Amino acid sequence: MQGLFCLPSFRAELPMNIFVIPSWYPSEDYPISGNFIPEQLWALSRSYPDLNIGVSLWGQKDKACLLWANEPLQSIAKIIRAARTPVTIKKANNFREYVKPAFTWSRKILNGNKRNILRANLYNLRAFERDYGPVDLIHAHCEDPAGYFAMKLAHRVQKPYCITEHMGPFPSCYTTNKHGKLTDEHLLPYTLASPNIAVSPFLSAEMERHNIRTVVVPNFIDENIFKPHSKSRQPGQTFTFFTLADIRTLKGIDHLLYAIKLLADDVPAMAFRIGGDGPQLKQYKALALQLGLTEKVTWLGEISREKAVEEFQNCDAFVLPSLYESMGIVYIEALACGKPIIATRCGGPESTVTLQNGLLVAKNNPEELAQAIRQLALNYNSYDSKVIRQDFLNRFSATAVLPRLVELYQHIIENHKAKP
Repeated sequence: MQGLFCLPSFRAELPMNIFVIPSWYPSEDYPISGNFIPEQLWALSRSYPDLNIGVSLWGQKDKACLLWANEPLQSIAKIIRAARTPVTIKKANNFREYVKPAFTWSRKILNGNKRNILRANLYNLRAFERDYGPVDLIHAHCEDPAGYFAMKLAHRVQKPYCITEHMGPFPSCYTTNKHGKLTDEHLLPYTLASPNIAVSPFLSAEMERHNIRTVVVPNFIDENIFKPHSKSRQPGQTFTFFTLADIRTLKGIDHLLYAIKLLADDVPAMAFRIGGDGPQLKQYKALALQLGLTEKVTWLGEISREKAVEEFQNCDAFVLPSLYESMGIVYIEALACGKPIIATRCGGPESTVTLQNGLLVAKNNPEELAQAIRQLALNYNSYDSKVIRQDFLNRFSATAVLPRLVELYQHIIENHKAKP
């Protein structure tokens, strides 16, 4: 079922016990990895205090649990020092994280230790059930690998599961054969899920091309965290663009730098603040230096969520010329703060950007990007921060999306109970 999620209206029956398996999740080593997932779960737990949430963690982004073939001595040391004691972290009365450490290594050796990771997930599920009673639904974030574990656990406990897919580009090169088709191993979890959730119409269409049935429920932002600043823009003030991304090729940061070069002597005066870390950061810093953009571009590196909110609030507009986005949650964060955005026609943003909230340009096109940057800065007064914020509230806020998600949960659970 492609398109916006729509079901007959009914009152969701609570309590419900939802067991969440994320493919990635913030850790001390990678504090911003998948940070929107716990933020969404926090919002869900606050809005529905009778809905119980358990998150299954086995060290997805914990360096102590990640073993690398090119680091044999370090890997041996990790095995020796490994913490094996399970931990339960109480986030709220109805929201807990269950941690059962398990190693992850190359898929080429014993399938990346999937067997033991599955056991860790089963242990976490049983711990969740001891706290809250039988699970009603298992919710995986991304098929690879969480969807696989959700499928196996669902079969074990005879409960339904769903998969929210965020992956971009879709499908991943790790889940396809040499012809670009999903392997049977990775197609099966989608086939048995009830249902698959795509975070944008674009991603839904991509998944449908691989014969995966979907409903669309967008990612959402907690409107109480990302919100406009009361400070107003002063006349003559330098116009500031903010960018936040994993600094890698798919985010198009090099195209942004070339566009800035084309605008170097433009009026009004502009500044660009780029947040994030990644494999191309050093390369792009060198490119900015080569292009003579030292006074135009400020590199912020990896920043905390609190700092990100500040940057969104203090900038005048947000720009990110990605080459591919399944949805593009940073654009939504900017809209939540009432800021106009510039995005590329690269998938997800095409259903996010409107005439009232920003501009869409072709990807791989610094010239068109430069024109859009100039146009937005010169016509800034035509964008109404309150209108932008309200559009966000209507489409991408927790208030707008959570009832649809909870209704979908209930629909899945009731359908499962109705089966003979």
